[in-house]
Parts: sequence; C-alpha cells; structure tokens
Amino acid sequence: MIPSNAGNDPDASRVVTLRELLATGKPVKMRKAIGELVLIPDDGTALALAARSESEAEVSSETLLRLWPRAADPDGFCAALLAPALVREGRTSIRLRRMTSLTGLRHLTTLRGLHIHRCKEITDLTEVAALTGLTDLDLNGCAGIEDLTPISGLTELTRLGLHRCRAVQDTAPLRALRKLRELDLSMTRVRSADGFTTAFPALETLSLHGCRSFLDASQLSGLTRLTHLDLGWTGIRDLTGLRDVPAMTRLDLRSCSRLNDLAGIDAMSGLTELILQDCPRLETLRGLGPHPRLDQLEIKNCSRLVDLSGMSPLTRLKKLTVEGCEQLTSLYGIGTLPFLESVWLADCPALRDFSALTQPPALRELGLRGLGQLRDLTPFAAVPSLVSLHVNQCDGLVTLEGLERQDHLAELHTSYCQTLRRPGRLGDLPALRSLFVSYCPVFVDPGGLASSPVEDVWFRWIPNLGSLHALEDCPGMRKLTLEHCPRVEDIPVGPVTELHIAHDMDWRDLSRLAGHKNLGVLDVDMDDLKDLSALRGLPDLSSLALQGCHSLDDEDLRPLLHLPSLKKIGLPIQVLSAVWEGDPSPVYYELAERDIDIWRPTSELAQQIREIRAQRLHASQPGTAH
Repeated sequence: MIPSNAGNDPDASRVVTLRELLATGKPVKMRKAIGELVLIPDDGTALALAARSESEAEVSSETLLRLWPRAADPDGFCAALLAPALVREGRTSIRLRRMTSLTGLRHLTTLRGLHIHRCKEITDLTEVAALTGLTDLDLNGCAGIEDLTPISGLTELTRLGLHRCRAVQDTAPLRALRKLRELDLSMTRVRSADGFTTAFPALETLSLHGCRSFLDASQLSGLTRLTHLDLGWTGIRDLTGLRDVPAMTRLDLRSCSRLNDLAGIDAMSGLTELILQDCPRLETLRGLGPHPRLDQLEIKNCSRLVDLSGMSPLTRLKKLTVEGCEQLTSLYGIGTLPFLESVWLADCPALRDFSALTQPPALRELGLRGLGQLRDLTPFAAVPSLVSLHVNQCDGLVTLEGLERQDHLAELHTSYCQTLRRPGRLGDLPALRSLFVSYCPVFVDPGGLASSPVEDVWFRWIPNLGSLHALEDCPGMRKLTLEHCPRVEDIPVGPVTELHIAHDMDWRDLSRLAGHKNLGVLDVDMDDLKDLSALRGLPDLSSLALQGCHSLDDEDLRPLLHLPSLKKIGLPIQVLSAVWEGDPSPVYYELAERDIDIWRPTSELAQQIREIRAQRLHASQPGTAH
C-alpha cells in the first residue's frame, strides 16, 4: 500500500520508487534499493521493506557492515538485516572500523569473534555485554574506552586484546574471565597485575608492553601456564620475585629503561627465546643463570653493558647477536659455550678484546659490522673452526690480512668498507671457495687471490677495480660476477664457466671474451652493447641472458643462430615486446623452432615492459614535448 502522504513527504516518495526497483527482481538493482532504504529515517516502513527483500537480493554481510554506521535506525538495522545475514552465511566473526557507536551490536548474538579496530569515539561497551558467546574480543586502538565492567560477563572469552586502549587502568572487572588464554594490555595505563594468578589460571600469553607504570614483575608469579610474556617498555628494574612460571618460553624485555640486571630470570628455566634490546641501564648479565633450552640470544642497544660474563651458564646457546653495546670491551663469558655456532657483532666501538672467540669449538659463522676499530682481521686468526666470515661497514679496515691460519674458511663476504684497499694473502686459505666484495670504493687490485682455490668471485660497485690478472692463477674458479666495475677491461682467461657482467661496463662488443673456451653461462647487462659476433668463439655456451642490453635489435642478434650449443636464451626486452606487438623477428622464430628455452617474463612484468616501450616510442616521435 502506498502511504497517503507520499506526495508531500520526499522520504515516502523515495520509498515508493525503491519499492518499484525491488519489484524488478534483479539482484543488482535490489541491492542498490536496499542500500538506500536503510538510510531513510521514517516510521520503520523503509527498513521493513529492505528486510523483506534482503535474502532475495543476496546482500552480503560485508556490504551490510559498511552500511551499518550510516543506517538511520542502527538498532533496527542490526536486528532486521545484519543479524539474519550473519546466520545465513554462517559467519561468526566480524571486524569493525570507523564506528562511532555500537548501537545494535547486542542483536548479533551468534558472534564468537569481534574485532573493533581504532574506533576512538566509542566509550561505552554496554552493547558488547549481550554477546555472551564471544571467545575472541579485540578492542585495538579504542582509546576512549575506560570502564571494562560491561565485558565482565563474557566468561567464554579465551582471548582479549586491549592494545592502545590508553584510558584503561582498572583490570578488576576482568577477573571473572577465568578461561582467558591470551591477554593483551599493551599501551594501556595498567599499573598492577595483582590478582592475575588466581583470576587467570589458563593464561598462556600476556603483554604488558608499554605499561610504563608497571613496576613489579613478582605479581605474575604462579601463572603456571604462561608461555609468552612481554614486559617491554615497562618500569621494571629487575625480575626479582618472579617465580613459579615453569612454562615460560619467550620473554621480551625491549626498551626497559630502568632494568639494571637480570636477577630473577633464572627461575624461567624453560626459556627458548630472550630479547634484550634498548635497555640503557643494563650493565651486566648477572643473574642470567642456566637455560638449557635457550639457543638464540639477541642483545641490542644496551649502551652501558660492559661484559658478557653472565652468559657462561647458557651451555646450549647456538646463536648470539651483540649490537650497539657502546661500552662493551671484551667478549669474556662466551668461551665456555660448547655449542655456539654463530656470532654477530655490530656497532660496538669499544670492543678490542676478541680472544674469547678462539674458545667455542663449534663456532663456524662470524659477522662483523660497524667495527671501525679494525685495521685488519688478525684478531680472528685463531678462531678454530670458522667457515663463514661477513665483514660490513668496518670503515677503518684497510686489508683482509690476518686470516692465514684459517684452514676451514670457505666464505668471505666484505661490503661497505670505505678504506679497504687490498685483500691480503687470501691465496693461503686452503678451503676458500667464495669471495664477495661490494661497495668498497678504494679497493683496486685482488692480487692476494693468486693461487687461491676460490670457485665463486663477486665484485660489485667497486669503481676503482682495474686488473683481474690475479684471477688467472685461480685454477678452481668457475663463476665470476662483475657489477658496476667500470674500469675493468680484461676478463682473465681461465677455467671460468659462468660469467655475469652488468652495468657501467662501456663495451660495444664482446671481443674481450675471446679465448674463453670454457664459458657455458653468460649473463650480460650493458646498455651500449651492439656486436655479439665474438660469441661464435664460445663453443660450450649453453645459457645466455641479454635482457638488459637495450641497444640490441633483431639484426644484432643474428650471431645467436651460429651457436650450436645454445639451450637457453634471455632476449632483450625490447625485442620480445616487438614480437608481442606483432612485429616480425626472424631470429626469435628461428630460435624457437630449435626448441631453445626462451625467457618469458611474468604477465605483470610483460605489461610494464609494454608501457615502457610505449613511452619510449612516444618520446622519440618528432614534435613530442619532453
């Protein structure tokens, strides 16, 4: 029936129009009509009309969630449309954003998971109280919430997230939630965990991160099922009194600005992960105690830490990272760790005594970064079983001398060392197989590599690198990579089977490769390359990559037809692009007929290539503005 006042009331007239749209039976039009009906503030006629057609129109719950904040009657909207839609779809979890009110939420009683994300204007949780079946509630970033009393009846909750609910201070209403297994109170005003032990017997994960007024870790004693604890950015000074937490495996102590020592941590004998970062008052690791399951330890930016002696009980430790400890002078304390395999030292300017590294029998990997005090690598000469050494950003380093006694060293990586000039006598290393040198601007000559058993050599971004003659005396070398090394002229003839040359190499032809009879893999990325005729002298060449050679055209590729061993080819992208656009390429089709594997980019990359090619063609046309 059409309302009698439809002619005078614009909303009523709109309802009539939308009723006709619903009558079409077409889901798209019906969904549009329902979207408009729920916005009309009338006596309920529009909402009732929308509800009758919702199922037939196949309106999804996700669409309705977006309409909810704008609905004229949010309570009726949830009862008549949203709640039935959730039931119809079997959906039991929703995420809400940009909500200013929760009016109507009480009707969504089938929910088991509710995430309300950064809705700062919400202050009242009364509507949430009706959802007694909830097991997962997350109020992330709801900064206006202070009173938690309404959720005290949600006794089925196993997870509760209050991250960045900055007004929350009183946790007493939560004590009825005895099934909680995960509780996130991070970035709140919570000062105390008093009563947690009896209130949360099943608690496994607890975060107090950012609760700066939380001072007493002993209040957590007795949480026997707690496995993960985050005390970062709290006000604790130590862990004294924290007992009876036998299940604890992960402890996060990041940014604990008042933490003086680790007294009390010995009670957590089950720890497998410990994070010590940005603790400016931590001077010692005293109190660390034995942790037989702890195999990785990171200590970062603890500016007052002066020694590592407290580590000696960590007999199962395998990996250690020490970074940004400005006053650390010695590594004393790690020498008694029989299973220590990997050590990473970074940005410790006062560290001078490395002698403790000679004691762990299993130490195989060593990383050094930002140690400007090093002039050479002599301090690491006696590390007994070293296999891999990484040296980065050590700006005082002049040479790699000092490794002559390293009989097991197989990998040496050096990068961003601004003063590194020469490699030292690397030829004396009997096990060396890989050498990587990158971003070392004054490195000139790899002469120390002569007679080395090295197999893989990589020089990258070394602008002053010149002669490579020393590599001719490396009989085992199989792979050579040169990137951004503009002064290199001659590639040493020898046993190299794989060669990668890229960028800043001003070559128009490949004549420098004459005589390289063993080359099987060649990757060339040079803008000015035009002449490939020298490839005919490479009888074993089976794989060739030319994707980045932008000056090559189809005619330049003809020498490829005279390479009988060629099995795999990456053609320049401009040639491939021309083929895709219908331009003939005799070389392409003849290679394809020989069943050679031709590189084809992904569809996304192919589209990017087409766009770049179109831009270049447009820019090259006469009269085009640049």
